[in-house]
Amino acid sequence: LDIFKHVLDTFPTGLVACVSDSYDIFRAAGEYWGEELKTQVLEREGTLVIRPDSGDPIQTLLRLFDILFEKFGFTENEKGYKVLPPQVRVIQGDGVNYDSIRDMYAALKAAGISAENLVLGMGGALLQKLDRDTQKFAIKCSYAVVNGEPVVVQKSPVELDAQGNLAPSFKKSKGGRLKLVQTGGSFTTIMEGESPELKDELVTVFENGALTHEWTFEEVRERAVVVFKG
Repeated sequence: LDIFKHVLDTFPTGLVACVSDSYDIFRAAGEYWGEELKTQVLEREGTLVIRPDSGDPIQTLLRLFDILFEKFGFTENEKGYKVLPPQVRVIQGDGVNYDSIRDMYAALKAAGISAENLVLGMGGALLQKLDRDTQKFAIKCSYAVVNGEPVVVQKSPVELDAQGNLAPSFKKSKGGRLKLVQTGGSFTTIMEGESPELKDELVTVFENGALTHEWTFEEVRERAVVVFKG
């Protein structure tokens, strides 16, 4: 809630988009955006774009729009489709490809929801579909020190599957101080205090706004060859 309010306070006008599924997109939409911050959202001179990022896109969007219509109200356009107030919209950026785009808008049409409520984040799936998932990795914040106090940072969203069942998401990230170790020719991420006999392969590259280590592209290639050969 504090982070969402900070976003609104920092950007009191104009278009602002906010990923809202770090823990529970439906609670974020219903309790935080739709209740605690509703007045501030509706009084903005601009549009808040709420972004889900987990689960089945169609089921997630339909549930999300139901919540937003209930909390913020809606009007009907000349064709009879529901439209959110101009201060609220949704962006879908997860699971977007040529086929899913058509399916998402077809589902909205069948539910009587206007297409103008939704915009799409179009990434690598519309090109070669080479992205971080190709190598099965992600970069997330896992630990911070705030005012001298350690804070474990972790993403742990819930998601709807294609049948509309709610469950913890596979996108849950690791939290705490971590280290990367190499065993049997493969890399594994473990907690910092585990297996002290194993070398931590992590190297500080960027700290407090400064680049602390730089590699050439050839060095990266050489390391990749060694890793893949085992």
